[in-house]
Amino acid sequence: MTKLRCFLQWLRPHMPYINIALAGTAYWANEYWFQGFCQPVEWAAWVLAVSTAAFLLWPFAKRIPVLNYLMLFLMGMHFTVCVYCALFINPMQLLSMLLFFFLVFPLLLWVPVVFAVQALNRTMVSALPGARWIFGAGAMLLILPQLWVEKQFREVEAAVASLPAAERHKPSALARVVPRSYAAERLAGAYFKYHNYPEFILDGWRPPLHDPLINVSLWAREASAYGPNPLKVIYWDAATDAPHGSLKTQALFYHLLFPNRPVKADCICNQTYDGEG
Repeated sequence: MTKLRCFLQWLRPHMPYINIALAGTAYWANEYWFQGFCQPVEWAAWVLAVSTAAFLLWPFAKRIPVLNYLMLFLMGMHFTVCVYCALFINPMQLLSMLLFFFLVFPLLLWVPVVFAVQALNRTMVSALPGARWIFGAGAMLLILPQLWVEKQFREVEAAVASLPAAERHKPSALARVVPRSYAAERLAGAYFKYHNYPEFILDGWRPPLHDPLINVSLWAREASAYGPNPLKVIYWDAATDAPHGSLKTQALFYHLLFPNRPVKADCICNQTYDGEG
C-alpha cells in the first residue's frame, strides 16, 4: 500500500503530460495503425476537438479564474463524448483488451474511460461554487440535438410505415414519402457512407464517416446492423440467412433522395477489410 501511495503521489503532477501523450498516441494509432473510429462528421469533429482541448488544458487554465466555468462546461461535454466512445467500443471488448495488456497498444481503447473518470473526479473535488451544475449542464447539452434527431427519425419511420409492407425496401416507393431531413440523409447513407456499428463491413467497404447522433437513435432501437434503419434497401433475408441487395443499391437510393450530396467520402479505412491503414 505504501508503494502504491508513493506511485500515486509521483503520478499526480505528471498526469497532465501523460494525458497529452495518451491523446496524441491514441489519435496516431487510430489514424495510422488500427482505425477503431472513422472520421467524425463536421459538428462532431468540433465538439471532440474543443472538449478534448478543455480537458487537456484544465490543469494549466484553471489558474485563470475567468476561464474556470467555461472549462468545466466543456469538460462536461468531454465526459459525454468519452462515455459515447466507450459504448461504441463496447464495454465487453474493453474488458477483453485487458487480457492483452502486455501488448500496450490495445490498452489505448481505455483512453476514453481514463479521461472520463478524470473529468468527473476534477469536478467532484473542485472548490468552485456550482462546479457540478456547470459540468452537468455541459454533459447534458448534447441531449438537445439528440432529441431533434430522434424527432426526425420518428418522422422517417412514420413515412415508411405508411407504405405497404412489400414496398418498404423499394427505393422508388421510399423516395415518394421520405422527408428530406438530416436524419433521413444519415439513414439513407448507412452502410457505405456513415459508420453506425463497430467493425461493420459490407462488400469489403467500411463506411468512412461517424455521426454519434444517428448512431444513438439506432442503438436505442436494436443492436443489429440490419434491424432498426427504416431507410435500408439492403436487408437481411431470413430464408437465405444473407443480406439482400448491395452497397451500390443503397448508394443509388441515397443519390435519388439527395442528388446534391456527395455519395463518397474518402478515408483510409473505407477500402480495407479490418480498418488497417
